[in-house]
Amino acid sequence: MNTLIQQLIAALLYPGVLTTMLLTLAVIGITKLHAPGGGLSRGLLAALRGKTSLSLAIAALLGLIAPAFLPWAGSPLATPRLGQLWLAWALLETSFMLALMPGLQSLAASSVRAAMREAQLSSAGRIVLWLALGVALWTGDNWQWNIVPARVLALIAAAMALPVALGWGPFAHDWSLTPGGPEAELNRASAELAQWGRAIRATVLLTLIPLLGFPITAGLHWSLHIALSVATTLALAGVGRYINGSTVRQPLNESLRWCYTRALPVALLSGIVLVVMQRWM
Repeated sequence: MNTLIQQLIAALLYPGVLTTMLLTLAVIGITKLHAPGGGLSRGLLAALRGKTSLSLAIAALLGLIAPAFLPWAGSPLATPRLGQLWLAWALLETSFMLALMPGLQSLAASSVRAAMREAQLSSAGRIVLWLALGVALWTGDNWQWNIVPARVLALIAAAMALPVALGWGPFAHDWSLTPGGPEAELNRASAELAQWGRAIRATVLLTLIPLLGFPITAGLHWSLHIALSVATTLALAGVGRYINGSTVRQPLNESLRWCYTRALPVALLSGIVLVVMQRWM
């Protein structure tokens, strides 16, 4: 019974739905993401009445719940057990896939084209991001000199891949080619729900950097860990606002090349450095 109560607290209050919503609102405010007020609740209610895409509703809810299984300090599920991290990964990846369904199933070529661009870029960015954060997580809370180079390389790779995974800056959708983007053919409730889901998933990806890149260190008070995690997330959102307003969109092939020929090698190198330094240093 106690375990069930802890899981409910983690899923609904902290670090689950409530915490994710508050962080999402802060990220929306900082980055100026398009997410109309009340759009999430209107979209979810419309989905219950069968007037909007059920896949978009499920995608948004999965994005809200996924952070409950990440190692937030002070959480009832704070211990970064492998099973919980796999569950967080599965929930978030399922959210990304379900969110693409309406665009990929659209009869409008522009919507399909926009959804395909988003699918390719986001998945490429997330592959590198998960690989880099996996290396950082592998190091645990070890900050010995022979571990630091691998952790630094992993965080650099994650930072390089993050804008691609989020679709921010030069990797964003080119509205001049496909006006309306993947939501062009959706009704208002569905479009707003899609926009809110995108903002929620962006917030979760931003929190992965401090949570997995800088794991909980013994001796540091849990409240300070929370403050550092939130501050890092909001700082990354501030960087996102800057690059969203001051960069030119890159073609799809150039964006994928950035991810696979620049960010991915750095992530792989971080893993190699970690193995070498642990074995021979």
